[in-house]
Amino acid sequence: MLNSVTSVLERRLTITETHHTPPYEAGWALEAVLFVQAEGAHPPLRLQPEMSPDGLSWVPLQPATVLGAEENITGLNLRHFGGWLRLTLAGATPASPATVLIHLALKG
Repeated sequence: MLNSVTSVLERRLTITETHHTPPYEAGWALEAVLFVQAEGAHPPLRLQPEMSPDGLSWVPLQPATVLGAEENITGLNLRHFGGWLRLTLAGATPASPATVLIHLALKG
């Protein structure tokens, strides 16, 4: 029987600069999906999933994805990610902020 967990990494967080979600230990999981939602108007956001062996040192997991200004939700499918996951978001500024909700769904 598979196990699954969905966790809220960020809930209606307004970002105005590059932001990293808190590290999440996911070594037991075989696959993950990061759901990124933007509420209201927002600039294009560069979404870079990252993995880590220890939750301290980070490397890109796959090429970055862009959540366009006209989009409000996307999902990033992740596999082969080692022990820890986080997401880096870039593109928001004080003049063009973004309010985001980020969920991490794990299955293994």
